[in-house]
Amino acid sequence: MNKQYRLKKTFEIEKLFKKRQSVGNMYFAIYYDNISEDISKIAFSVSKKIGNAVVRNKEKRILREIIRNNLSKITGLKILIVERKDALNISFDQKQKEIIRLLEK
Repeated sequence: MNKQYRLKKTFEIEKLFKKRQSVGNMYFAIYYDNISEDISKIAFSVSKKIGNAVVRNKEKRILREIIRNNLSKITGLKILIVERKDALNISFDQKQKEIIRLLEK
């Protein structure tokens, strides 16, 4: 995923939490906000409860790959994807299906 699509600023991520617009299931929570730009900004969060740094970084790489493959479906949004602990037990294909289903909501 290109760096132009990344949401890095702390105050922007906090603003997404305060808006309280979210969708979720037992594996992921997605916080979002509409923006006027065509390019979407995306951030990922994996809790320390999931595992050590190696496991968390692997999960973020997986999420980035899922979003990179489906970037054309996302336009004009700021998105924060939060992975929950139950997501460790499912495969890449199942993660991809769950995230796509949540993005379509």
